[in-house]
Amino acid sequence: MDVSVFIDRLFIYSEERSNRARNVFRIVDQRGYNIFEPQVFGIELASQLIRRKPRNIAERIYNEVMERIILVEEIEYDLLLDVALKTGCRAIDTYYIATASVVDGILISADKVMVANARRYGIDAYYIHDAREYSGLMSKLQ
Repeated sequence: MDVSVFIDRLFIYSEERSNRARNVFRIVDQRGYNIFEPQVFGIELASQLIRRKPRNIAERIYNEVMERIILVEEIEYDLLLDVALKTGCRAIDTYYIATASVVDGILISADKVMVANARRYGIDAYYIHDAREYSGLMSKLQ
């Protein structure tokens, strides 16, 4: 699950976006699914939070989120390069796609381009802000 889904969950910019993100997290919590993230996730999360909240609140939210996830600290350079060469995706996206590949998981994102690139790499990926994909994701998670 990339940072965009966490941000949609934490901050309401669109009620529909936030509701979808909240529903995904609710099911993940109910079913006890693990959330795996690349190491860069923490940096990306912190940079997003500090733009929206005072430092003390951003740090508290950061710590709460980091307690919920499993960090995949080592991703081989060759895998990241393979993702980049096969998809042409943004550098940051290679980490999320590679993480899904390493843990044999699905990728959930609010970033349509990341989802398209993940699929190009053979990852089962879902763009939560498309009604059909969201419905498919919810069925898969339940």
